[in-house]
Amino acid sequence: MKLAYQWHGRFGWVLAPLLAIQALGGAALLWMQPLPAPQESPPAVQAWAQAVDQGLAELARRYPTAKFEYVNLPGKADAPVSVRLLASESNESGWAEVDALHGTAGALQPDSSQARTLLYGLHERLLLADVGPWLLRAIALTALVLVAMGLRVWWRVRHLPARTPWRRLHRLVGPVVVLPLAMMLVTGFVLRSPDWARAALSAWPGQAAAAPSVAAPAASGPQAATLGQALAAAATALPQARPIRIYPPRNGVVRVRMRGDEWHPIGLNNVFVSAADASVLRIVRAAEQPLSVRYLNVVYPLHIGSLPGSPGLGATLAARVLWTLLALALAGLALTGAVQRLRTK
Repeated sequence: MKLAYQWHGRFGWVLAPLLAIQALGGAALLWMQPLPAPQESPPAVQAWAQAVDQGLAELARRYPTAKFEYVNLPGKADAPVSVRLLASESNESGWAEVDALHGTAGALQPDSSQARTLLYGLHERLLLADVGPWLLRAIALTALVLVAMGLRVWWRVRHLPARTPWRRLHRLVGPVVVLPLAMMLVTGFVLRSPDWARAALSAWPGQAAAAPSVAAPAASGPQAATLGQALAAAATALPQARPIRIYPPRNGVVRVRMRGDEWHPIGLNNVFVSAADASVLRIVRAAEQPLSVRYLNVVYPLHIGSLPGSPGLGATLAARVLWTLLALALAGLALTGAVQRLRTK
């Protein structure tokens, strides 16, 4: 027990600021997400299709050397369509909004002017480029070991009086939130290690048979169909799902990502449309995805506090408040632990 106590304190105060930054940054990102409408409107596919074509054409004229990474479709009929533009010779990467009713594109909002982009970079990479995910994996694994050590120490000293208010608070908060915090750490580690997760789950028995058998698309000519036409074709082919995101043509195929009744907020259904004539080449439903993809239907929503189905405003707010309290608890544990460690030096 003494060994667990010593290493829990030694590692804990070092990780305290990083854990607090991750927890508070994640909570801030959660509240930056748009809240659902009181009643979800049906997809305005035809209006979105026209707006996507007009907006992309305008953005191509305005930023001829830029490339778009994907198009996000709104949750409400009157909300704007968002276009992610990658860096060009004269502009950095950023977002542009397209009016869903008139198809007019707004000005490019560069990443450097977006607080959300900065927080994403901090939360997902610690602003350290390729080194960031490796450091975050190490932090998550070390924090899980600290959780186990802390529980062992708490079990042995739970009946002893705490010598300081900081220690008393640390003992009270830790056991209450330890399981949700462990879940946050595990899901965060998995999300920061997608290649490892896919490799491990692909090796699961029976996964070769679970993956859908899909024939390679036939060779096609130059792109003749617009992304709006591809969107309309995908919505017609899978009417029970809602279009969420459109990816640019790749090897003559446009991928439209759609959400049905799965838990994942962006959806795991994919409709592949020919860029030559907007014909539907294949549909890969969420249930047909291999386990190496389906795991995201649980891991990602758990990490971000997303509720299954189409939750109302009240349920969404309740989930965000709960996840924010968990983030504050993690930051509080890091703070109280660090204070105790510094006072004993």
